[in-house]
Amino acid sequence: MASLAYLFLAILATASAAPETRLAGGDPTTINDFPYIVAYTYSYPNAGITIQRCVGSLISSWHVLSSAFCFSGANLDNLLVRAGSTNSLVGGTVALVSHFVQNPDYVASPRANDIAVSFLVEPLGITDTINVLYLPPNNFYLADGLPLKVFSWGFNAEGSQSDTLQSVTLDKQNLDECAATYADESAVAITDNVICASAAGKGTCNGDSGAPMVLDNVIVGVSSYFKNCGDDAYPDVFTRVDKFTNWILSVAVAGRSSPGMQAAPATL
Repeated sequence: MASLAYLFLAILATASAAPETRLAGGDPTTINDFPYIVAYTYSYPNAGITIQRCVGSLISSWHVLSSAFCFSGANLDNLLVRAGSTNSLVGGTVALVSHFVQNPDYVASPRANDIAVSFLVEPLGITDTINVLYLPPNNFYLADGLPLKVFSWGFNAEGSQSDTLQSVTLDKQNLDECAATYADESAVAITDNVICASAAGKGTCNGDSGAPMVLDNVIVGVSSYFKNCGDDAYPDVFTRVDKFTNWILSVAVAGRSSPGMQAAPATL
């Protein structure tokens, strides 16, 4: 696809009316398979190092969807977005972040409403390796047991860092059962605003905060919380994007007006 610098904030249309976290047990993939993902890199000038801090997803040429937790204590002067690269620290296109908006109901502990939109200084051109995801409609139904893809970089359960993009498939878990599992945990709130998902020996780990959970070309979840890397006893917790679609759209429109903004249909 030819490079286009346009604002393309997409919302799924259906036929009816209607810094923590890195992948454990992941399989290598490439940016060509998932061109919507970006890495937030963060530099520490005094130490002379740059790390991949967390993960985001392009929902337009201007906007990146991620977790609110990702920006806790962040200095925007040290933060960059890298798009269009299989590797989180080299290659692709680097973009500056002008500002970000955390959901006003975000709570750090117990973690809740963990979602944020960041704004780029300049739009990214749409190419074969840089593209956008659709937003789900409100109250988008996902059946328990449904397999969902998660993409990210980061560390595995053994503590080594993956420098290339990884993917895992996790199965959506029953929310009541997930709440019961986390009943004695005070660090996260299990409510209807989250999706719980797991698979044997797989899951999010350190550095995956903000990683997208996708169904086809629709972002349905944003990585928010995990209890031990790849721990089969505790499902991973993702912010449920459809509960925040209206907020995302309102923030994007208020933050940067563009006549190129449009809704686009998609078929699952």
